Amino acid sequence: MKSSDHLDSTVAASLLHPAPARESDRPMMTAPAKPRAAKSSPDVVVDAILSGIRSGRLVPGQRLVEADLTHSLSISRGPVREALKRLAAEGIVTLNQNRGAYVRALSQKEVADLLKVIEVVTGLVARLATQRLATGHLRDAFVRVSDELMAFETLGDSLAFMEKRREFYDVLIAASDNIELKRIMPLMQIHLLRLQFQTRLTATDRRKQFEEYRAITRTVLSGNSRMAERMTRIHIRRTRLSISRLPDDAFSLGDRQRPAS
Repeated sequence: MKSSDHLDSTVAASLLHPAPARESDRPMMTAPAKPRAAKSSPDVVVDAILSGIRSGRLVPGQRLVEADLTHSLSISRGPVREALKRLAAEGIVTLNQNRGAYVRALSQKEVADLLKVIEVVTGLVARLATQRLATGHLRDAFVRVSDELMAFETLGDSLAFMEKRREFYDVLIAASDNIELKRIMPLMQIHLLRLQFQTRLTATDRRKQFEEYRAITRTVLSGNSRMAERMTRIHIRRTRLSISRLPDDAFSLGDRQRPAS
């Protein structure tokens, strides 16, 4: 994905003149449906940016222009700046003294570090979820989402695929029945990781990816919790190794956007 110092004219126009009728036509930045009075102004900005990332309308390396945010959300610059600082502290936004705010793009070291953590945590999620699913807890939901995820092997990559993959892991997290796991999983960072590198997958990577999804699903449903943990960790580890072999330009966004001191 290429970084841009400025939003293109189409996106800028949608920010300044938000009036779509359909969900798919909504501008990149829209306030949540809840009444504004229920949330503080910084919360409205945070929710709008996170929604843009989840939907793929905002991508790693994309600039967040304060003036566009204030205009599109009808919020003053103070709350916008507070929201950007909050998101920077959470690792979602990069702040640069000279270039402003950007959706965070991960450097090679950040990717490696993040995936090492995800490997351990996701493996634990799979083990605990397997134990609970064996009792019938959320088993039907997991079977359904697994079948839906497998359909994308022939449908190809899309934002819908990334959303279904997120749902696959969400069901496992819910089935683990562990409050702390739900809290510590770096969900938004995982989403940034997927957006930044999904298009870099080769045909071989994609084939292995779905072989591993099937293996994870089989072991989880078999009730073998230790094997489920092992298969899940192998999947994440292979992802880390595949990304580590990418050329330098895959990480150039993250490497050159240094945070402000």
